[in-house]
Order: sequence, then C-alpha cells, then structure tokens
Amino acid sequence: MGKIKYDFYRNPDNKADKLKSKYHIRICDRQTIGTKGIVDNIHMKSTLTSVDINAVIIAFQDEIANQLGQGKIVRLEGLCSFDISLKPKSGICTGEESRKEIELKSVNINPEKEFMERVQRCISETGMEKVTGKHSVTIPDEKVDSLLTEYFKKEKTVTRPKLQELCSMTRYMAMQQIKRLTDSGKLINIGFKNHPLYVPAPECFEA
Repeated sequence: MGKIKYDFYRNPDNKADKLKSKYHIRICDRQTIGTKGIVDNIHMKSTLTSVDINAVIIAFQDEIANQLGQGKIVRLEGLCSFDISLKPKSGICTGEESRKEIELKSVNINPEKEFMERVQRCISETGMEKVTGKHSVTIPDEKVDSLLTEYFKKEKTVTRPKLQELCSMTRYMAMQQIKRLTDSGKLINIGFKNHPLYVPAPECFEA
C-alpha cells in the first residue's frame, strides 16, 4: 500500500483575520479507484467471483436509492448514513409549493464513527510522506522573474499551468503571479480571456 503524499499550502490572503492557520494540508498525487478496482481487490481477498461482487454492488446501489426515494434514512452500521434534502425548483421557497414544484437538492452522506476510526487505523498503518515539491514556500517575485528569464531563452509563450509547474507553486499562487506580471506590463496576453497565452513584453525577461 502506498503512503499518503501531502504538502502544506499557504491560505489565501486573510485580511479579515478569520483563519487561525496560515497554511492548510492537502493530499497530493491523489488517484481515483473505480468500481472495477474495488471489485478486483475484494475478489483477490475472498472466494467470491468478480461477477457476483459487481452484481451485489449494483443491487446495493438500487436498494439504497429506492429507500432514499421514499424519504427514509439509510444507515449502514459501521459505514455511513444516507439521507436526502429537498428544494423548490424555482430556487425560492414560498411555503406554498406543490409536490411537482419540489425536487431533490442533495444526497447527504455521513460517515459512522466506527468507519472514521477504521480509516484512521489504515492511515496509521500505511503512513504518510511529504512530497518534494515546494508548494508550501512563498517564492519571491524576483525568483519568479529569474525563472521566467531562463525559460524565455528557449520558449516564446507561457501559460498559467506552465508557470505553476516551472515555479513549483500552487494554482492560486500562479494566478497571483500572472496578475502581478500582467498588471506591471511584463507579460502580455495574446490569447483569449478564457484561454490566455502570455508572451513577454518588449525588453522584459532578457538576460
């Protein structure tokens, strides 16, 4: 089993001083496992066939949806509880809506305490490790400019994702740097508003 990879990310500017922490912890390199992966893993740990397991999962989903459709709370002991909430189709509740004017708002899932404790035990067994990226470090503007100067020796354009990768920073920090550089006139957007592509302004980022 692989360890959880994490890093520290600086919170956005907190002018109202509502946040107690300057950073938050985020899981990195997160992968998704689908139903097939879960079925295969259960199959390898039991005598059940993959077909049987998949059939049970589908029947399980159908029955939970059926019970929720009757307004019931579905509790799976040791795992979680499901319930639903409703909303008016118009978006504004007057208290006079007919049943045809009400629809599903969300399906709420609340994990059981026992399941939370089980996940914690699994985390303790697999362990964690900090990624080598420097997402938690605030890169000085001068350093960003220096990296772009080297970058533009070989490349003609840069995007926000590329700047994020180049400087090993978060998406938010990259967007802030793009704003700084465009506001100061060092970068010019030659693309579209929703798909920007930036080039250095004349005499900028020259070695």
